[in-house]
Amino acid sequence: MDNARHEGLNRRLHLVINRAYGFHSAKAALALIMVRLGPIEHVLPHERVLATDA
Repeated sequence: MDNARHEGLNRRLHLVINRAYGFHSAKAALALIMVRLGPIEHVLPHERVLATDA
């Protein structure tokens, strides 16, 4: 189940890339990705701070 969040993100990313097919530059496709998905912050399980550690 931990992989589901990344798989969902990957799916949305592929949908945006397919929509950007035919753009003249990679910058335009990247701009569309940032508009659609926004700033993305990944926190890996080993980087998480537990409430008991704080």
